[in-house]
Amino acid sequence: MLTHLNTRYEIAGATVTTAVLPVGALEQHGRHLPVGTDLMLAEAVARQLAARLDAYLLPPLAITSSIEHRRAKGTVYLRADTLALVVRDIAVSLQQSGFTRLVLANCHGGNWVLKPAIRQLNRDLPGFRTVLFHPELDPADYATIFEHKTGDVHGGEYETSLMLHLYPDAVRPLPAPSDEKFPPQYMLDYCDITEITREGHWGWPEAATAEKGRRAMALLIETALRFLQQVEDNAAGT
Repeated sequence: MLTHLNTRYEIAGATVTTAVLPVGALEQHGRHLPVGTDLMLAEAVARQLAARLDAYLLPPLAITSSIEHRRAKGTVYLRADTLALVVRDIAVSLQQSGFTRLVLANCHGGNWVLKPAIRQLNRDLPGFRTVLFHPELDPADYATIFEHKTGDVHGGEYETSLMLHLYPDAVRPLPAPSDEKFPPQYMLDYCDITEITREGHWGWPEAATAEKGRRAMALLIETALRFLQQVEDNAAGT
């Protein structure tokens, strides 16, 4: 695996043709998780993926499309079209220096603009493939680990478990169980999250454990590798 710590000549002398880009966010995650949660998770997932792929691990995109958290102090965001252009420029620069694939490990659900952006890139850059991976588990795998099968959207059982496993010292005391009811997720197209949740999290962080996070992380990496292989097989017509 290569990183920004390698020299130009070390990178040129390697046979690496895949780059992995962690895509996070800088946004509020309630009282118990840091604003850098999505960034930290993206870095962890991308590092493990890059190691398994023997790839070039890029520094992360830390500030992305978090406008739905804009009223929470500490949240910083880009416009969606700005993020799409940044990713495009990264892909073009990699292609021009000899890479043939860019894998985006995106750990922020609000970066919805990445999907049409990579579709366009895969049509505009011949011989270069951009692959978007959202670190999400297959529903069947998810159900074997987590208590809450649906509606755990932001800073809940899933993300908090991953943070307890990967960065336990960064997790503050978990909120007490509550009877809060959450609206449909599409309401974030119309409301700031601070207007529709009491504390800023959307889900059940009180159900999180480090063991759940450990099991989920292991499955995430295997899921990502299978997904990447599926993309390559289909793109090759096999």
